[in-house]
Amino acid sequence: MKNELAMALFSRRSLTESAAREQIAALRDFGDGLMCPDTCSEFEPIKMAFDPADISSPIRWLAKPHGAFLYRKGCPSQMSGEMWNKTRPPTARFPSPLFSNYWTGRFDGKWAAKVGIDRVEEFVSEMSQVTCSDFALLTTEIDLKAKNSDASSYSYKGLDLGLGIPGLYWTNIFSKELANWLGLSGISEELAQSRNVSEHGVLLKFGDSPEHCRDDEILQRQRATIDWLGPTKFFDIRFPERALDTPAWARMPLRRY
Repeated sequence: MKNELAMALFSRRSLTESAAREQIAALRDFGDGLMCPDTCSEFEPIKMAFDPADISSPIRWLAKPHGAFLYRKGCPSQMSGEMWNKTRPPTARFPSPLFSNYWTGRFDGKWAAKVGIDRVEEFVSEMSQVTCSDFALLTTEIDLKAKNSDASSYSYKGLDLGLGIPGLYWTNIFSKELANWLGLSGISEELAQSRNVSEHGVLLKFGDSPEHCRDDEILQRQRATIDWLGPTKFFDIRFPERALDTPAWARMPLRRY
C-alpha cells in the first residue's frame, strides 16, 4: 500500500465470544461490505478466504487469550488490519494489560480517497463505538511513525493507553469519560474541530484532510493543544521514558455500546 492511513483503537472491553462476534460482524457489515475482508488468518501469512456467512473461526481465534484476527482486502491490498486480544491465560504470571482489546489497521491512500476519506473516518468512529474504545486515532502512517517511533527501534512506542495517551493525530476519538478528564469541552475552535460522535464519545480533529497532517501549522496546533490540556498526559517521542499522568481507570465506567 502507498500513502497509507493508519488507525488504532484502544479498549478495556473483554473480548468474549459475544464481543468478538460484534467486532468482526461490524467490520464485515460496514457500508454494505465496503470494509469486508477477502482473506483472514489467526497468524501470518493471511491466505484463508474470509466467509461473510460463517465467522465462527475468526470469532474463536480472537476470543481466546493472546488471540488475534488478521484480515486483508483487495489485491493489491486496499486495506488490512489486526484485532488483538492481549488477555493473558488465568495461569499467567502477570495480569492482563488494562487495554487488552487492541485493533490496528491500514488503508491504501489512493483507495481511501476513492471511497471517501469521510467514509474511512466514519468507519473508525463506528468501530470505536462497537469496541467501546476509550481512545481511537486515524492519521497517516508517516505521522504515526514520526510521533511513535525513533531511530533506535523499528517498533512503535507509547501505544499503551494505560500508561498515557499516545499523542494527538489528524483525527482523535475519546470516550466521554476520557474527554471529561482532559477537559476537552473548553478547547478553542482555533486549535481543533471538536464534536460529539455519540452520547459516549468526542471527536477532535486537526484539519480537513489527512494529507496536511504533517504541515507545520497543524503540528503547532497539536502541540499547543497538548500544552493546554497538560503535556504530561501525552506520550512524547522526544521524552519516551517520561512518566505520564493517567486517569483513575478503575473508577471510569466502560464506554457503552
